[in-house]
Amino acid sequence: MSGLTLRDVNRDTLEASRAPKRRSYWLALALTAASFIGLLASLLYQAKTGMGVTGLKEPVNWGLYIGNFVFWVGIAHSGTLISAILFLLRARWRDSVSRSAEAMTVFAVMTAGLFPLIHLGRIWRFYYIIPYPSQRQLWPNFVSPLIWDELAVGTYLIVSTIFFAVGLIPDVAAARDWSEEHRGPLHWKTRLFSAMALGWSGAASQWRHYERSYLFFAALATPLVVSVHSVVSWDFAMGILTGWHTTIYAPYFVSGAVHSGLAMVLLLVIPMRRILKLERLVQDKHLDMLAKTILVTTFLMAYFYLVDPFIAWYSGDIYERQFMRWQAMSQMGLIYWSLMPLNILLPATLVFRPLRRSKFWLMAVSLAIIAGMYLERVMIVTGSPAHDFMPHNWGHYFPSWVELTITAGSFGFFSLLFLIFSKLLPTMPIGDLKAALDESRVEAAPARAPLKPVEPVPGGIPGVMAVYDNPAALIEACSRALSSGYTRLEAFSPYKMPKLQEALGTTASPVRFWTLAGALAGFAGGWALALGASLVNNLLVGGKGPFAYVPFWIPGVEMLILFGCLSNLAAVLYYAKLYRLRPIPRYDRRFSRDRFGLFIAAAGAQSEEVRDFLAGSGAEEVHVHH
Repeated sequence: MSGLTLRDVNRDTLEASRAPKRRSYWLALALTAASFIGLLASLLYQAKTGMGVTGLKEPVNWGLYIGNFVFWVGIAHSGTLISAILFLLRARWRDSVSRSAEAMTVFAVMTAGLFPLIHLGRIWRFYYIIPYPSQRQLWPNFVSPLIWDELAVGTYLIVSTIFFAVGLIPDVAAARDWSEEHRGPLHWKTRLFSAMALGWSGAASQWRHYERSYLFFAALATPLVVSVHSVVSWDFAMGILTGWHTTIYAPYFVSGAVHSGLAMVLLLVIPMRRILKLERLVQDKHLDMLAKTILVTTFLMAYFYLVDPFIAWYSGDIYERQFMRWQAMSQMGLIYWSLMPLNILLPATLVFRPLRRSKFWLMAVSLAIIAGMYLERVMIVTGSPAHDFMPHNWGHYFPSWVELTITAGSFGFFSLLFLIFSKLLPTMPIGDLKAALDESRVEAAPARAPLKPVEPVPGGIPGVMAVYDNPAALIEACSRALSSGYTRLEAFSPYKMPKLQEALGTTASPVRFWTLAGALAGFAGGWALALGASLVNNLLVGGKGPFAYVPFWIPGVEMLILFGCLSNLAAVLYYAKLYRLRPIPRYDRRFSRDRFGLFIAAAGAQSEEVRDFLAGSGAEEVHVHH
């Protein structure tokens, strides 16, 4: 992104949130809204008439709804991969697509969460799966994969939403300041951004806790990439049915999830960057890196597509062999044989650089992967129940118009949420992009630990504010101020600067202790919940006792992640003082755009002395605040 300035990043990202002028946007919004209304109408009809309106019948009791659930959970995976794992790996190219991927994750999990409820039939009885004390002593069975599913997907939704919202805070603060300048303080968008920014000011005292908190969110979210779809795969692998009962399902499902999720990111980002005029921020090289990542998952999928029939043949199990033959040679073969070109052969063409640089081809390959992965999920869900061990029990499944309408509505619901997001919130991580742009200027600043660390500055006290146009000048000024004995100071920047924290001599944030305490409490609580429910249920299966220690690790680990994230969130809100509607006093809205600030507390005659000191520190402006 050479040639861009911090102001350009602000303008390109925030100008995109202006009211849409293209008819195509409103047409797309109307179509997706109509599709979602179709979902609601069909769901109402199903609830009133009963599950008989679906194509579900013996022996196939899991159909399109469960297939949709598995597909949408998979779509959600790449958001966490890009936002959390690539963040920990310091992959800088992720910055341009991370916000869209995070939004996609949240919307996809919300869409996925609809289908277990729709599949229940009687949606209003959903609370039966929630563990709570009831008069009838009905507690969930924590040995059941369906309860693991509820824990894993529920945790994923909460953690992804928190991760998305916390990542937005510095950027909606920039949007708040831009909207206040261009629309006025009373505009509804300015008020919305002010509420979401929680009083963010870009102060070094806030960045100190925010940086650490965001790192912990990424670390806690990373295991979810593996755990959530592994748990979803166990819904099938734990069932003793041919085709389902296999040990490769967990990595197979996770690879497929990332494969389809990356394709969906491309499918969303390519038109978005054109419509919102973000070509300077989302460049061809970023799409190229996404395409290369898809190549990795393509080869993984190819491996699993080869291993799956090999296991059936090598096991010598006649039931597995006959199931694989039926899958390949019956009507199901139409789906089975389409998977290879859609999920492997077409994506494999991305090894050629000219094809990776073609937007048309990237869109075509992404659509092929989405279609292929959707068909694969439906084939897995419906195939094994339709063709199990007993020939007299074999059957078939074909979805009804109600299921097809609800499925189309789920795509409409997902697209509607993404369209609203793209014109409402910053679609680019503004702070991260600015940090990448200014990396060389920050590195140029001398780093030396101060003799005395910075002291907190209470709000509203008098002092002198200096404004800089260069981060290196700010870091140098902070070091000199502390060396000169001015320890009561506060620095402001539009992005995180670990080197600034080093110059200020700040210690590690206490957020880490709260995160650890929450994680340990969650782990203990998950085990206690599973053990307690087992004692109440007291289910004796096959002569075994009520305790099943291996499955109980799942609620333990999911609660560890969930409570670790919740306590991390509470800690960063408290320590960074993110519970206000307005920034801290003396804040200048240019600090969220392209300027840096240093405030030194001073009163009376000392103000002039500090003013002279800051004027000689390379500041472009110096103001005395009484």
